[in-house]
Amino acid sequence: MAVSIWLLAGSVGVQATEPDGAVVELAPLLITTPRSHARWLSAPVAVTVVEAGTAPGEQSLTLDSMLARVPGVFSLNRYNLAQGLRPAIRGFGARGNFGVRGIRVLVDGVPLTMPDGQTELDGLDLGLVERMEVLRGPASVLYGNAAGGVLAIETREPPTLPSMQLDLSAAGLGYQRMRSEIGGSDGNLGGLLAFNSTVLEGYREHSQAQTNSFTGKLRWYAPNGRLRLNFNAIDNRAEDPGGLTATEVKADRRQAAPNNLRFNADEYIRQQRLGLVWDGYAAGADQYQLRSYLGHREFGNMLGFTTSGQTTFDRYFSGVGGQYSHYRELIGMPHKITTGFDLEAQRDDRRRYDNLLGERGQSRQQQDESALSQGLFIEDQVDLSEQWQATLGLRYDQVRLATDDAYLADSRDDSGSRSLEDWNYSAGLSYRFTPQQSLYARLASSFETPTINELANPQGAGFNGALQPAQALSRELGIKGEWPSLRYALALYRIDLEDELVAFSLQAQPGRNFYRNAGESRRDGVELSLDWQLTDAWRGSMAYAYNRYRFIDYRVAAGDFSGKHTPGIPKQTFFSELAYEHQEGYVRLGVTAQARVYANGANTQSAPGFALLNLRLGKRLQLGEQSLEPYLGIDNLLGREYFDNVRVNDGNARYFEPGPGRTLYAGLRVLF
Repeated sequence: MAVSIWLLAGSVGVQATEPDGAVVELAPLLITTPRSHARWLSAPVAVTVVEAGTAPGEQSLTLDSMLARVPGVFSLNRYNLAQGLRPAIRGFGARGNFGVRGIRVLVDGVPLTMPDGQTELDGLDLGLVERMEVLRGPASVLYGNAAGGVLAIETREPPTLPSMQLDLSAAGLGYQRMRSEIGGSDGNLGGLLAFNSTVLEGYREHSQAQTNSFTGKLRWYAPNGRLRLNFNAIDNRAEDPGGLTATEVKADRRQAAPNNLRFNADEYIRQQRLGLVWDGYAAGADQYQLRSYLGHREFGNMLGFTTSGQTTFDRYFSGVGGQYSHYRELIGMPHKITTGFDLEAQRDDRRRYDNLLGERGQSRQQQDESALSQGLFIEDQVDLSEQWQATLGLRYDQVRLATDDAYLADSRDDSGSRSLEDWNYSAGLSYRFTPQQSLYARLASSFETPTINELANPQGAGFNGALQPAQALSRELGIKGEWPSLRYALALYRIDLEDELVAFSLQAQPGRNFYRNAGESRRDGVELSLDWQLTDAWRGSMAYAYNRYRFIDYRVAAGDFSGKHTPGIPKQTFFSELAYEHQEGYVRLGVTAQARVYANGANTQSAPGFALLNLRLGKRLQLGEQSLEPYLGIDNLLGREYFDNVRVNDGNARYFEPGPGRTLYAGLRVLF
C-alpha cells in the first residue's frame, strides 16, 4: 500500500514512496476559494491550503493548530470556550472579543457565517475536518460582506466501504473527548454519521465547558453532478472566567474575575443546521453550483453585572446561492466567466434581563432584530498567454439591518433600520516566469457592516445610529514557487481602511462590547511560507508574518490615538515544525511564537510576546482488519507563562486571560 505524505498550507505536491521504491509525484495543488477551480501556482491571490492528514496526533480542541501554519493568520482564545476561538486574517477579525468577525467561513461549500457577518465555530466537528483553504486579504467581490479573508473548510466524505471510527482522548485540565463515526456507500449513495462529546474543566477557576455535536452527511452521485446534504446539531454550555487586570495576574494566574464568579458568568448554545448543495456539470466544461441552508439557534448568557446582565435570543436563519462558470474564447483568448448570487436572512428575538447573582431578574429589553443580505457578482479569469493570467471581478451587495422594539416599560419606541450597500471590485495579474514560479499583483476592495450585536446602542435599546460600515482597499504583490518537494510563497501588501470597527466596553457593563469607528487605518505586512520534503521521512515547514498595523486618524474622548498600533494583533508571528514519519510512526516538534500584543488603543497595556514548543508523536498499527493509532501530545513543552487571550479595550482594564503551563494529552483512535 502506498504511503503518501501531503504537505500543508502552501506546501508542494510532494513525493510518495511505494514499496518497490518508485517515486510518485503528487498532482499540482488546486484551490476552490476563488469560487471556481484554479491552480494555486497561477492564481493571482494569496491562498494557503492546510491538509489535516499532515498534522496527525492533534488534540483537536480548536482550529488554532491548523491556522498557526498560515502566515498572516493570528488566533486567540484556545481555552475559553465561552468566548470561542478568535482568528484574524491580516487584521480582519481582531476587533471582536468573542467569535469570528470580518472573515467568511464556509463548510463544504455552505456559509457558516451568519447573514449579518458574524461567525461562530462552535458547531464544527474538528474530527471531520480534512482540508482547509485560507484566502488571505479582501474577498468581498466573491463572498460579500465581512470577507476580509475566507476560511473554506472541507470535511470527510462518506467512505466507499463500510467503516467505523472511535477516538478516545484525555488530558490535563480535566479534558476528556469521545468521538465516534460510522459511514459507508452503496452504489451512488453514501452516508456518514459522527458524534463528538468534549469536557474541559479548564486552567482557570470557573472555566468548565461541555460541548456535544452530531453531524450527518448524505451524498448522491449522478452522471451530471453531485448532491450533498449536511446536518449538524450542537448542545454546548461553558463558564466564562473573564479577564484579569495585570495586578490580579501577578497575584494568581488561575483565578477568575471576581464578578464573573459572583454573577455566575456563562453561556449555553443549542443549534440545528441543515445544508443542501448541488454541484452540476453543464455543456462542455461548464460547471455550476446551487446551495441552500437553514437553521435555528438558541443562545443565553450571564455576564458579570446586574442591569441587563442576562441575554437570550432565539434565531432563525437561512440562505440560498448559486454560481455558474462558463468557458469560452473571446478575442482569441480563453475566458472562464463566473457569475453568481447570494441571498441570506436571519431574525433574532432578543431579550435582556437583570442578572441577580446568577438568577433572572427584571426584564430590560425585548426586540426583534433582522438582517437581510443580497449580492450579485461576476468574475472573469483570462489566460492572456501561456505565462500571463488575469482576473477581473465586480460585486454589488445590499445589507438591511432592522430592529423592532417591543419593550414598553420605558414608554419609548427605539425601532429602526439601516440599509447599507456597496460596490466592490478586484483585479489580479500573474506571470509564470519559469514553469515552477510565478509573480502576481492584486488590487481588491472590501466592506464590512457591523453585525446586529455590534450595532447595540451604548445608551440603551435600538441601534447605534453613528456606527458606519468599514471600507478597505488592498494592494498586494507576491511570488510563488512549487517543485516536487518544495513549495514557497512570499507576499507583500498594504491595506488602507476607512471607519475601521473598534471594540470597547463600559465600566458598568463588564464583558459586554460596544463598537465605534476609527477614522483612517493602515496595515502593511510581509508573509512568508515554506514547506520542504527534505527526504522521504523528513519534512520541514515554516510560516512567518511581519505586521505594521496602525491608526492614521483616530480620536476619541480618551485621547488622540493617531499613530498608535492597532490593538489585538502582534507585530510578528512565527511557526515552524520539523516532522519525521516512517513505517507508520511519526514525531513532530513545532514552535509557535509571537511578539507582544497591545491590549488598548492607547498602547499603554500589552501582553508580552512568547514562544511555545509543542511535541506530537504516535504510531499506526494494523491488527487484522482493525487499525489502531495511539498518540501523545505535549503543549507548551517548556512550561512558559503566556496569555491565551487579550480582551481589547476593556473598560475595567481586565485585558488578560492567562494560558496554561505544560499540558499533556493522550488518545487512541480505532478504525474498524
